[in-house]
Amino acid sequence: MVKIFITYTLILLLMAGCAYSVYVNAYPHLKKIRIAPFENRSTEFAIGDDVFGGLNNHFRSDGRLKPVTQNPDCVLEGVISSFEESIHSYDSANRIQDYQLRLSLSVTFTDLVQNEVIWENKNLTLYETYAVSSGSTARFGSKEEASDELIKNLFKTIIQNSLERW
Repeated sequence: MVKIFITYTLILLLMAGCAYSVYVNAYPHLKKIRIAPFENRSTEFAIGDDVFGGLNNHFRSDGRLKPVTQNPDCVLEGVISSFEESIHSYDSANRIQDYQLRLSLSVTFTDLVQNEVIWENKNLTLYETYAVSSGSTARFGSKEEASDELIKNLFKTIIQNSLERW
């Protein structure tokens, strides 16, 4: 009985070690990334730091590429051309209901091992809305939440067009 228990326990432990990952990496030789601070040409002072910090956090939690400062296999660089906030919608009483954030930037993802640009977009624009009144249908209730979502969408766009490219 003890032998059977030990056998089943070992089998379960071995099976638990076999993990399946849905992450794809079209460039398996890339393990480390240097994320350069994005040049900020917008009028929003802190957006460059927010993008840099957010991308570092997303790459860290994703796990496919480890953010490093020395000896990277690839580099991510960018220029923020604008970060704008504008009125998106009004309610029936003609009061502002939603604002829209618009982030425009240029992004380059370069493979330093093979010395080639994997992905580049010189005119990338991302949008997100947030609510300022209770009747809104916007997903986010603050500028900060909407800004965080913009950075998350930027990360997804970079990954989809670089590492997940078939």
